[in-house]
Amino acid sequence: MSTESEDLSRLKLFTERQDSEAKLHWSRNSYFLVVMSILILAFGQKPVENLFQLALFRALIAILGVALSSVWLLIQHRSSKYVLYYKTEARRLAKLTNTIDVYPEKLGGIEIRKLAYVLPVVFLSIWLALLAFIIR
Repeated sequence: MSTESEDLSRLKLFTERQDSEAKLHWSRNSYFLVVMSILILAFGQKPVENLFQLALFRALIAILGVALSSVWLLIQHRSSKYVLYYKTEARRLAKLTNTIDVYPEKLGGIEIRKLAYVLPVVFLSIWLALLAFIIR
């Protein structure tokens, strides 16, 4: 197998991996959004009449929300690094093989992988604010 055909095979591999990671990225976001919605609903419930028990229950829910939002943020970061790596390698291989770059660097706008950080950061902020409100 020639070097150019090997590079074309690797280009295809990196492009497929980037597409796969992007799909996984948004699937994970959907799962985390569902879990956060459930936690917010649970936080809003009034399971007991005792105010101390209610505050303890809400504090536990908020702590779980902080923990899951932090994990979500870390997963987003790692996924973003993978997408960037795959795109960088695909660009490099596209130049080597004289093929069209499917991930042009000068496309303009903000990359979606960067915008995706907003979701876990917003939820982390909400949970920290709720936790601070409970503790005060």
